[in-house]
Amino acid sequence: MKNLSIRTRILTGVVAVNLIGAIVVMVYLHQSYVSQIDATVAETVQGGAAAWEQIKGPDATVDPLGQPDEVARVMSAMSEVTGATYGFMVEKAAIDAEEYAAAREALGQPSNWDEGEDYALLTTTNGDLADDMQFSLAPDSVPEAGKTIGVENGACSKMCHSSLGEGGDYWGVRWSDDSHSRSHGVFPVYGASNDPLGVIYSIEDISVHADAARSTMVRTLIVIGVTLFVATLLIGWMVDAWVFRRLARTVASIQDLSIRVAGGDFDAHFKPDGTADEIGSFEQFFANLMDLMSSTLKSLVQKEKKVG
Repeated sequence: MKNLSIRTRILTGVVAVNLIGAIVVMVYLHQSYVSQIDATVAETVQGGAAAWEQIKGPDATVDPLGQPDEVARVMSAMSEVTGATYGFMVEKAAIDAEEYAAAREALGQPSNWDEGEDYALLTTTNGDLADDMQFSLAPDSVPEAGKTIGVENGACSKMCHSSLGEGGDYWGVRWSDDSHSRSHGVFPVYGASNDPLGVIYSIEDISVHADAARSTMVRTLIVIGVTLFVATLLIGWMVDAWVFRRLARTVASIQDLSIRVAGGDFDAHFKPDGTADEIGSFEQFFANLMDLMSSTLKSLVQKEKKVG
């Protein structure tokens, strides 16, 4: 670093500061993007819970094992309203396997009791997504407004989520292989005595919201990136034009004047550019110094000639 010119050091510092600023802005924008996705996912889960209460009736109760057809009907109507896929999951610890098998048979489906560890999927509005409905928390630990289980993100870069894996009570965020973004959430279902019967798992395509949030983030990044690039060029040009070019002219004038005075031209005079900034003050100081040195040398030479 010591071997670099001052111009290079300053320009390197400007570039480094702008790069740090760009990184900070990128992190902030990504957090804003994530916040928008979180808000969208929360809305989809809450919308599903509201649709369930509205369609089945606020005061009505549903017996999932005794009325599996009614559960399927309500969820089908919910899907038509919200566009999401729903699955009714009953907690295995709270039901009997034979009753569950009978309910599945009433729906024309074979029993899948052994497929889930904590929950059994009674019915779903889309069988192709049944394998994606994974959940392990107890129903009484899920708030009435619902809980976000995870997000399939097809809008952001896969690199963003390469280090995130599934685990714990819910898997958080994962990359979507088909470039579609989906929200995964659950909300509890209660019986007549306000005891939890199970949960409804919802999967909703939020690609439009995720793509819009990504587009906004990318456009903002481009604008900020271009602004920082132009600012770097402008700062570099101003430093070069206002400082280094003036210093170069001043140094050249000083060298020329020094040579002239050393050659006996004691009438040589350095003329400052008249500015009142730091360089102008230095030039005025040097002009006064050169005038004093020239007059002193001139007097000494004249005295020597008289003596001689």
